[in-house]
Amino acid sequence: MRTRAHALANQRGVALLIALVVVAIAATLSTGMIWTRELDIRRTANITQGDQAMEYALGAEAWAEQILRRDYQSNPANTNLTQDWAMQLPPLPVQGGSVIGHLQDLQGLFNVNNLASSNAAQAAAATAQFQRLLTALNLDPEIATAVFDWVNGGSQPHFPGGAKDEYYSRLSPPYLTAEQPMTSISELLLVKGVTPQVYAALLPYVCALPLHAPGTLSGTPLTPVAININTAPAPVLMTLTTGISSDLAAGAVQARAQQPFQNAAQLTQLLGNIAIPAGVPAPQTFSNWFRLSTQVTIGSAQLTMYSLLYRTGTGATIAVRRTFGTL
Repeated sequence: MRTRAHALANQRGVALLIALVVVAIAATLSTGMIWTRELDIRRTANITQGDQAMEYALGAEAWAEQILRRDYQSNPANTNLTQDWAMQLPPLPVQGGSVIGHLQDLQGLFNVNNLASSNAAQAAAATAQFQRLLTALNLDPEIATAVFDWVNGGSQPHFPGGAKDEYYSRLSPPYLTAEQPMTSISELLLVKGVTPQVYAALLPYVCALPLHAPGTLSGTPLTPVAININTAPAPVLMTLTTGISSDLAAGAVQARAQQPFQNAAQLTQLLGNIAIPAGVPAPQTFSNWFRLSTQVTIGSAQLTMYSLLYRTGTGATIAVRRTFGTL
């Protein structure tokens, strides 16, 4: 009897142990299923919030197009910092988050792609302009030569400061010269002499714009983009010709804040009847190229979108390019 009772006790112990193991396995599986479900929920929420953020960013882009069209209709010959497009708006609350949008006139900046003009005289004049900007910012003017070599063809670097494939292929990692206009201004970081510090100093004053209007047929000559004197900061105004001091340029910026320039002659007279060198695009008082910077926060999703906008001669505005997270 004792042997039988002992055997039954052992069986009950084994059954209890099996039951505990089964419960542990079930609990583990249940926990895994719950964790997977939570991940799926979070993943779905992130996708949904990301889609919502994108829609809000596109909505901000449509809003910017309307503002630019309206300003054009009110004054097609003048783009200045007193107009609605230039107003900095506070964050706009939306369902689940907020939207921040800011428009910038890119023709108030120096277009580094002007160095890739199809006209040799214009390209040389643009290189000299860029050198004046670098000098105004206390940067090495030889960087302009390196940028010229980067955006133009040819195998031989220009002196002083130029660089072609022979230089870049020895870097780690190695790469080749683009030999075409820049698509993004961040491409400057690949050019000889442009350190992150130099790039940060240049960024408020330079851009990389196409040298032809959207939809232009391939093979069309590349034409430099003119500077808008109503929106250009003082260092960019100093690039127009030699002899424009920082004080003169700052005075011009202050003068236009009271009354935007109606034509380029008003600026040249203010600066002492300066002469714009041959090859430099005649300064103007209106703009076609703008950049919209949009930041959207929806829940835990954050989206930063940069839209390159082109305003046509009729006031219609189109998005030429969109980038996310970087210029």
